[in-house]
Order: sequence, then structure tokens, then C-alpha cells
Amino acid sequence: MKKMPKIKPYINIGAGDIIKRNLDSLGWSQEDLSQITEISGKTISQIINNKQRVTVETAVLLSNAFGTSPEYWLNLDNNYRLNLQDKNSREKSTKTKAEIRKYMPVLEISKKGWFSSDNSALGYEKIYNEIWNTNSVDFSVYEKLEPSYCARQSKENEEYTKLYSLTWYQIARTFSRGVSVPAYDKKKLLNLSKILTDYSIIEDGVSQIIKDLNAAGVKFFVLSHLSKTYLDGACFFDGGNPVIVYTARYDRLDNFWFTLAHEIAHVLLHLSRDKKSYYLDNLDSKNSSVIEKEADSKAEEILKVNEIIGFSKPFENYFTDNNLRDISDKLRVEPSLILGVLQYHGLVDYRKLSRYKKKVKELFPENVMMG
Repeated sequence: MKKMPKIKPYINIGAGDIIKRNLDSLGWSQEDLSQITEISGKTISQIINNKQRVTVETAVLLSNAFGTSPEYWLNLDNNYRLNLQDKNSREKSTKTKAEIRKYMPVLEISKKGWFSSDNSALGYEKIYNEIWNTNSVDFSVYEKLEPSYCARQSKENEEYTKLYSLTWYQIARTFSRGVSVPAYDKKKLLNLSKILTDYSIIEDGVSQIIKDLNAAGVKFFVLSHLSKTYLDGACFFDGGNPVIVYTARYDRLDNFWFTLAHEIAHVLLHLSRDKKSYYLDNLDSKNSSVIEKEADSKAEEILKVNEIIGFSKPFENYFTDNNLRDISDKLRVEPSLILGVLQYHGLVDYRKLSRYKKKVKELFPENVMMG
């Protein structure tokens, strides 16, 4: 059977057309709508003339103004723009998707369930606009973030590492706004850093440290890394609260404690409340920057690394289970964390005592897992 062509509607109705009808029926002017929604008059005019996309934020405001759902306005706008699209413009569509794909792995982001997108150019633009909360695709936002980019990068795929890491950072910022904690208390965080290893030896230590970080006004959640980013953790400020994000790139308990200590060190030593201040870390890579060396040094202090190495030195060539348990009892540090420290410093073979290594993902409370 011959496939029937898809019929394009004669009248393409956009969100702006429906807004006009609602204004007429209510006896409102564009200025009235601008005052009610607190959307600028220029933006209202652009939307009414279907020249500007309806963002998620705008859709919520319109739904409150007219008693509809946000999805109603988003669907109206998306359908309008889909119908506008020239079905024969495959070259233009391919170019648009390729440009956006350079900056963000759209399919991977969609598969993770962070944002939804279809395979059209408009779908790619939609996911880009939702991530950056903008009405148009503007790659200059990446250039504005670049001066503060502090991730340790792999030389392999360096350009993608940078761009995808910045995309991940923006997604993390978006998710951070949904985490509610009290006002930040730096003194409480400093006190937590002094007893961090105590949490490592208690059964629910991972859950408890997250709870106490929140009580100190620090937001914490787990957000998996994107391909080519090689990120272990990050920290930045959301309003008046510091945010620590863990990627669980390595599903190991010792990696969690070291990454957490490193990000706490950044918060205490380097992070300012300036919105442009942030740190993205790949802790596999040695970094020669003064800031990263300071964070490493502070993290080692927090985790009692010098004490661990000092107690282990006499057994360097024949480190046993008994040695590991003995040091754990003396220092009150979890065995897998001790083992991770010694292996990182080349004092114990990576294959030795592997049975002590523990997974960490299963220990996180469900409410901190963002995907």
C-alpha cells in the first residue's frame, strides 16, 4: 500500500495566537499581561508574534495567568515550530544538530532522563534551551564560563572534555536549585572536615555525612558524569549555599571519601560566593596548579593520609590483613579508604587485599541520586 503523505495544517496556530485570543476574551492588553506575569513587554510582544520560543519558565507563568497547564504552552509552541520547519531542509537540520552535538551529547543526556528530546533539529534546540534556560542557541555562554574552568583534563578529546564538562556543570547547577538546605555555616563545615574519617567507620556513614553536610547548609547530590568528561566531583555556589556534586565515576567507597574531602577543601579554601566560581575535578590526573595542590594537601590532612602512610611504612613489603585492620582501629579510618590511600601512593599493589574494596552507589540515599 502506498504510504499517504503527512498533511500539513493550512493554519499553523502558535502560542502567540492563543495568547491573543485569551487577551481579547479577558479584555487585557499586552501591558496587562506583562505586569501580571512580570515578563518584559518586549518578550511578550515577541512571543505573541511567535518570534520567540516559549521556555519552561514562561510556560509556567502563562499557565498561572490563564489557568492552563505549562505543557499546553510548550506543546503549542513546539508544534507550531515543527510545522514551520521546511521538511526538505535536511542540510540545515543536520548542520544545526551537528553544531549542538559538538557542545553536548544530546542522546546521552536524553537517555539519562535529565531532559527529553527527539531527533529533530528543533528537539536539539529544545534540550539546549532547557539546559541553559534561554530562548535561542547561543554558544558564547561557553566562552563566558571558560576563564573559570578548572577541570583537570585528559589530552585525549580535549575539546570535547572541556565543552561536555561545562554542559555537565550547567546541568548540575540546574539540579542544585531543587535541593533545599538551611543557611550555610562555614564553621560547621570546618568542624565536619576535622572528623570526616569518623563517618567512614560507621555503618551508615555515607548517609550520615550527607545529612550533616545538609545541616551545615551544603547541598550534596550524585550526578553521573558525561562521556569524555572524566569528572569525579565538583563544587560551586547556588545562591548562598555551596554545592558538592559526586559523579560516582568509580563505584568505590574510597573514591567517594577522597573526592568528598577534595571538594570540601575547595569550599573551605577557594570557593567564593561569586556565581562564576566553580571547580570541576578529574582526580586521576596530576595537576600542577597551586589551587589544586592546596586542595589535595587539605584533603590529605582531612583523611589522615600522613598518619596512614606513617603507620604503614614498616610493613611496606609485606602488608597484611592484620596490618590493615590494626591501622584502621588506631586511626578510626575505614579499611578500604586506607587501602586506597596506600595504593594511590604506590605502597601497596593494586591487586592486593582487593576484597576490602567496597562499592558506594548502593549506600546513597535515593533522594540524592539525580541520575
